Amino acid sequence: MFNPASAKPGVTGGHKLLAASAMMILAAGSINGAASAMTITPHFESSITGSASYSTIASDINSALTFYNQNILNNVNVSIDFAVTSTTSGASYLGQSNSTIYTPSYNTYTSAMQTNATQNANAIELTAYNNLQYGNDSNGAKSIDATAPNMRALTGSATYNGGYNTSGNYVGNSGTVDGVITLNAADLSGFGGGGKYSAGRVIQHEVDEVLGIGGSGSTLTSSTTPAATYGPLDLMRYSALHTASYTNSSTAASYFSIDGGATNLVNFNQNPGTNGQTGGDFGDWSSQGNTGNYVQLAFTSSSQGAASISATSPEGIALQAIGYEMVVPEPSTLALCGGLLIGLGLMRRRAGNLSR
Repeated sequence: MFNPASAKPGVTGGHKLLAASAMMILAAGSINGAASAMTITPHFESSITGSASYSTIASDINSALTFYNQNILNNVNVSIDFAVTSTTSGASYLGQSNSTIYTPSYNTYTSAMQTNATQNANAIELTAYNNLQYGNDSNGAKSIDATAPNMRALTGSATYNGGYNTSGNYVGNSGTVDGVITLNAADLSGFGGGGKYSAGRVIQHEVDEVLGIGGSGSTLTSSTTPAATYGPLDLMRYSALHTASYTNSSTAASYFSIDGGATNLVNFNQNPGTNGQTGGDFGDWSSQGNTGNYVQLAFTSSSQGAASISATSPEGIALQAIGYEMVVPEPSTLALCGGLLIGLGLMRRRAGNLSR
């Protein structure tokens, strides 16, 4: 989920879908003239197609999807249902998402990482895999919560289907849609409610979660009961060199690293509870103590304006680390990552949990 940085804390639990899907638009792209491998197909619910701001909303969604369709090379088709709240909504979030979750064993997931990284020469993913021995669950005791698109990207298997239908309802194994995203029309610029927050960054924040990073990347919550599983980014969550971090303590150090904690790419959100920023997903980046204006910050302010994902932003690095292939510049992996600092935020909503 995405939260504004004002006194609008994130909420927990699933969101309510609005109306049935009425339209589907495909946003396609290309890389250097060649057809791209990933295709994200948005399904628009009637809350969007019937909106007086339909043209702006549809354009913003399709524009936000362009990066993924043009830069992710995995041959994966992703289907996402989109809805908007009313323009007078009092929702405490800017955007929220539900994702279809599978729970492969640690060994199944990490073996798929190794195979995928080797076959596709994904240096970032291979670096992350080679340093799993220092991260959480290195003994493989817990399973991994991974989204359906992430599992398809890693394995190439279509058996990891989405758990929703084109009306945004969770239907389990009979589903064809990977996730559901709801955008707060009251707060987003151009959505009819007079909002001032950048729509593009909120849309990309939630799409990242459906793909498997951000809120979907961690199973940490404010609950005192430990989760029975880890998220993909929990395997790369550190407090120091070779020191894994998995705590909801607001005073803990916790950052994203693909090289065993040697390089802090960006701090994770630890629910600091100050400056009106209580809550947020633990898998998002911290909105405090960082200098970057990135898509996956746990909170944002309207003054921060637009932000977008790139192959070398923390979000792009995270997507590559969990198995998505991208065309990236030539510099070495760590040089590429070294200058990166933080970003923006949302709170995740997950309704489906399919086990495999």
